Amino acid sequence: MAHGGINMARDKAKDDLRFNCSQEHEKIYVVNLYPDDKKAVKEFLIQSCLDGTIHYSTHMEVYELIKEKLGLSIPVK
Repeated sequence: MAHGGINMARDKAKDDLRFNCSQEHEKIYVVNLYPDDKKAVKEFLIQSCLDGTIHYSTHMEVYELIKEKLGLSIPVK
């Protein structure tokens, strides 16, 4: 299910940066891009940080994994 609207705007510069599991605001930023699926995305991020799946991943790579693993669309720019 695609999500749209002004609240879904991503920051391209942030997308190019590496996702930092130790920064809570990084998780909050991504979770808030999926307002209808916050719980599932939060759990995915927590587990993926713990097992190293998204260690050194860019934000776009994280969105692609969310799409692959949870079936959620990549947030629109």
